[in-house]
Amino acid sequence: MRKNPWVLLGLIVAALIVAEAAAAQPAQTQRQRAPGVPMAPNASEVQKLEPRSDRVEARRERQQLARDRSAPPEPNREIPMPKPVPSIMAPAR
Repeated sequence: MRKNPWVLLGLIVAALIVAEAAAAQPAQTQRQRAPGVPMAPNASEVQKLEPRSDRVEARRERQQLARDRSAPPEPNREIPMPKPVPSIMAPAR
């Protein structure tokens, strides 16, 4: 069977028209927000809104202490000993 060049040319033109129409449509996978709402928050605004209460300061201090504790222990420190626990297998009297 012979291929007609006009049929191939028609198929190419139709494919180009369909591809152009598909490219002209807006992508529906984009995230959409309300008008005036930025896609990413402004870092300076987030820092302004952060509460400055005693609880926040205490939490920061605990985190700082936890980071400081991760240092290697001193060689001559007292090692805490575990408290004795009564045996559950103790004989009944």
